[in-house]
Amino acid sequence: MKNLPFKLYKVKNNTMHTFSLITRDISSSIFSSLSYKFFDNLVKNKIINLYIVKYKKKKSAIITVVTVKNLLKLKYKIFFFFFFNPHKLIYNLRKLVISISRNSNSLFDDSYLYLLHLIIYKKTFLNFSINKKDRLINFFLKKILITFKAKSIFACYEKKNTSARKYYIRNKFIVYDKNKNSVFIKKKFIKW
Repeated sequence: MKNLPFKLYKVKNNTMHTFSLITRDISSSIFSSLSYKFFDNLVKNKIINLYIVKYKKKKSAIITVVTVKNLLKLKYKIFFFFFFNPHKLIYNLRKLVISISRNSNSLFDDSYLYLLHLIIYKKTFLNFSINKKDRLINFFLKKILITFKAKSIFACYEKKNTSARKYYIRNKFIVYDKNKNSVFIKKKFIKW
């Protein structure tokens, strides 16, 4: 993986373009109902950790992760955002209810990271096999896990998101829970 022209970058500021891409490409994300300023503050305060994979200066993937410790903080901050912006709550009540219903009863420790967003731009991988693309994304996920001294990832995706389902099945993520709208998955990447 070292000789490939892909690089992983941690984004700490100038997040406007990335926020726009997340809200455009995952319209069901709760962040499409929140403000850019709110998102930017979460990144600056390291509640959300934002990464970009680039191929020859082009964005190939966007990855956001949250530590288990910060996941509760994130939920409180979202709650207070809507509490202080009731007009946003009214317009986004359905999305908020679906987002809240994504909560699973499983508890995770510090050896896990929550994969909040994973957006892969297929255009930059046209010359790569699906297997090679997946290995590359997994290589960067592993790199992020090592940064946080974590071993595993947990995430959820909407049942209607077939691209996500195919990626997670191909990469042997384990389904640990389901509800009406969402599938909850996890995978151990590092064994130490």
